Amino acid sequence: MYQMNARISVIVPVYNVEKYFERCIRAIIEQKYSNLEIILINDGSTDRSGTICDDWAKRDSRIVVIHQNNAGQASARNRGLEIATGDYIAFVDSDDWISLDTYEYMLNLMDYYDADIVDISICETFNDNPKAYSNSPIITLFEGKDILYDYMLCGISAKSPYSACRKLYKRSSINNIRFEVGTINEDIIFNYLVLLNAKRIVKSTKECYYYFQDGESTTRGGLKQKDFDLLNVSKKLQELSACESYKNIALLGKFKYARSYFSLLSKIAFYGIADPSINKKEIVASLTGELRKYLFLLLRSPMPFNRKVIAIALCIHIKLLEVPLIVYKKLR
Repeated sequence: MYQMNARISVIVPVYNVEKYFERCIRAIIEQKYSNLEIILINDGSTDRSGTICDDWAKRDSRIVVIHQNNAGQASARNRGLEIATGDYIAFVDSDDWISLDTYEYMLNLMDYYDADIVDISICETFNDNPKAYSNSPIITLFEGKDILYDYMLCGISAKSPYSACRKLYKRSSINNIRFEVGTINEDIIFNYLVLLNAKRIVKSTKECYYYFQDGESTTRGGLKQKDFDLLNVSKKLQELSACESYKNIALLGKFKYARSYFSLLSKIAFYGIADPSINKKEIVASLTGELRKYLFLLLRSPMPFNRKVIAIALCIHIKLLEVPLIVYKKLR
C-alpha cells in the first residue's frame, strides 16, 4: 500500500469550459484518495469558468486557484508546476474527468512496483456514460532504455500515448522540465525529457481517464495554422531520439516525423480546413508531396495496417478519402 501521507498535486488548466467543468472538478474532489492539492489555473477564461473555480475553492480547502491572462495550456501547466507542493504530479484537462479510484489505483501501482511514473489507459467518449474496458487490466513494467523504446513505439502504434493526463509522476522525475509555451502537442517533448529521468515506469490497461470529444478539439476539427506545430515538434523528437543507439529508438523517431505529414493530411480529409488563411489546394499539394517521400518508410513502420491503407490512398489523391467520408456523414 502507498504511504498515506503522500500528496498528489493535480494541475488543471481551465479555459472557457463552464459547460463541462463541474463534471471534471467533482471527479477530482470525490477521489477515494483524498490527500490532494488541486491547482486550478484559470487561463483568461471569458465565460464563467473563473467564477466556478473561485466558488469551488470556497467549498474545498484543498483547492488553489490562480488567475492569469490567456497564455495557453502549456503556460497554465507550467504555472501549476511552479507552485505545486505535492510528492506526485498529475494533470487533468478541464473538459475531461477521471474515475473515482484513479489516484488510489495509481499510487498503489507506484508503491508496489517502486516506479517513477504510472501510466493508465484513456477511454475516448462522446457522452457522460462511457463504456470503459472492463476486463482485468494488463500490467507492464519497463526499466532503463526500454522506457523510451516503448514510448516511441506507442507513438506510432497506439492511441493518445503522449498525453500527460494519463500519467502520475514522481515530482523528482519532472524536476525542472517544463512544457514548451506557444505550441500545441507540447506533451510529446515534455514526456520524452521526463522519461529520460525515469528508472522505472509501470503501465496499466485500466481505463481511468475519460477523454471527452464532444465538439471541436485539438485533434477533432478543421486544420488551423497552429496544427503545423506538429511538424516542428515531431522534428524535434526525431532529433532528440537520433542519438539513441538502443534497439531502433532513432528509427522510431524518423517514423514519427514521417507520420506527422500523414496526420495533417488526414485531418484535412476528415475535418476540412478551419482557417481561411490556409490555401487548401496549395497545402494539400505540399503535404501530399512530403507524404509520398516518406510512404515506404511508413509502410515499414509499426503503424496500424488500416492507417497504412489510408496513407496509400492519400498519396494517390485526397479525394479517395474525402468522397467516401462525405457520403458516410450524409448517410449517418
